[in-house]
Amino acid sequence: MDHEETDHEAVQNTLNRLIRSYRENGLFVLGSQLASIALGSVRNRLIARTLRVKKIRIGPRAHLRGLSCVDMGEDCQAGAGLWLEAVTQYNGQTFSPRITIGDHARISNFVHIAATNRVEIGDNVLMGSKVVITDHNHGQYTNGHCSPHIAPSLRPLDHDRRVVIGRNVWLGDGVAVTPGATIGDGCVIGANSVVVGNIAPFTIAAGVPAQPRKVFTFDTDKWSDIT
Repeated sequence: MDHEETDHEAVQNTLNRLIRSYRENGLFVLGSQLASIALGSVRNRLIARTLRVKKIRIGPRAHLRGLSCVDMGEDCQAGAGLWLEAVTQYNGQTFSPRITIGDHARISNFVHIAATNRVEIGDNVLMGSKVVITDHNHGQYTNGHCSPHIAPSLRPLDHDRRVVIGRNVWLGDGVAVTPGATIGDGCVIGANSVVVGNIAPFTIAAGVPAQPRKVFTFDTDKWSDIT
């Protein structure tokens, strides 16, 4: 019953937006919106079938690749320009990647998620616009070393690290989650931060690189400054 009520509310909200659009903008804009809604509905049905889920909503201009290597949870909603790619080959290299996204993900516009090895994202994650999550680089700079004389696009992709993001995490606009990073459950990452290494659960972190700023104290039910 709750699911049916939620769907009914979504339909009603869409109708209200269309009525308001007609009153404000006339038939031409309304017609364009109706065509976009119809096309989006067909697109999302096809994506849902491919990803073996019942409900998904992906905005326009999405770049989706390697979907056979993606485990998608139910009720993912993403804005325009989602770039989701499990990279299976690049310049003669072959990979066996896996991207896992939990239930009820909320993804804003122009988010980029890519893997040559493993990216795991928990339930109820919220991502702001232009977030980047990747488990690989163009070239090796720690163990093996790529020559700077090689064009970056020609350097081999590494594929020996993973990214893990827990449940109920909020990533602000412009956050970059780098190869090997782990973000614990319940974390908040401030806008334009770069996550390197491990962020402990229930932490607010920000900066370049992201540093802990607050931690949630369950005894007091408050976010406390880290001193």
